[in-house]
Amino acid sequence: MERADPLAHVAYLSIRDLTTRRIGEFRLDPDIRLPVELPPGGDPREVSPQAIITGMLRVLAHQPGAEHADYYRRLILAVQPGIKEEFTQAGIVKFEQGELDLAREIFLSLAGLFPRCGLTRNNLALVYERLAAEERGEAAEALRELAFTAYKEAVAAEPEQAACHLNFAGFYLKRGNPAKAREHLERFLNYNRDPRQAESARLLHRRLEGFERTERACAEALDAIQLGRETAALELLAPVTAEHPGLWKAWFLRGWANRRLKRYTEARQAFERALAIDPHQPDLLNELAICLLELGQPAESRRLLEEASRLDPENSKIMSNLAVAALTLGDEDGARRLFRAVLDRHPDDPLARKYLE
Repeated sequence: MERADPLAHVAYLSIRDLTTRRIGEFRLDPDIRLPVELPPGGDPREVSPQAIITGMLRVLAHQPGAEHADYYRRLILAVQPGIKEEFTQAGIVKFEQGELDLAREIFLSLAGLFPRCGLTRNNLALVYERLAAEERGEAAEALRELAFTAYKEAVAAEPEQAACHLNFAGFYLKRGNPAKAREHLERFLNYNRDPRQAESARLLHRRLEGFERTERACAEALDAIQLGRETAALELLAPVTAEHPGLWKAWFLRGWANRRLKRYTEARQAFERALAIDPHQPDLLNELAICLLELGQPAESRRLLEEASRLDPENSKIMSNLAVAALTLGDEDGARRLFRAVLDRHPDDPLARKYLE
């Protein structure tokens, strides 16, 4: 969902008429106009000091490299020296209460105000992760990318901040990268001095070991399928899909093994489980389409193959299967055109040549 312009209600106020020129040790510059957040239809001549603080924070949140950003930072800290602790606590409370958009805005403001604070970016990353969990498809992936960037900035800003490494390790594990998860978990163990976080690390370590066992089982199953030992692969995959029903790879391999054994109904069921987890994998769509073609559903098979071809237009295997589906439906012209397209790219393709002849 597209967000509204966060600076839409920010105006800039001249302070030349102010008689006050200092706030503690900070000296105001009358030549620098200050951003102020106004309510719709508000008059910039009737603003509170807090509206100016809010306006500066808004600019720092969304334009941290603005021309006078450093001036705004120093002015805010002169007026509210305890803002970091106050806002951090407020952001955590909003996060725990599920007010994620507000939590995001608070931590974005803090990140702009304290550009070298790793913990602030760590907190922002956690918010993005939670927001991603509430979205689907491209919107969720965009939020996960924001979380990834925030984590990278967190560990770059404070490489010895243990909490950043612990959460980054958890992020990597959820993204299916156990090697990077272990790397950051080890960094956490090197830097951590907080016994309360040690239990979280132990839980993450157990999850990591379980994930690595699962990865090994999937790798062994893949090897078995490629060696023609599909039954052995299915024995390896059965406990994996039972323990990790949301693992796309395991369901795909289970479907592939069954399809090679010509158990098309079982293969279809496994592929459909994988499809519910990730519907944008062209190899999965292709394999499921093969099963549907064997089960007497050429129209649905063709639809899936068209989607697979859209995702991977250079894949001759998908194109050949699409031609077979077209031929099964009686579309000889369409099938002939597709087989010729395959031969244009791969002149030695045996399937396409056989069907054309």
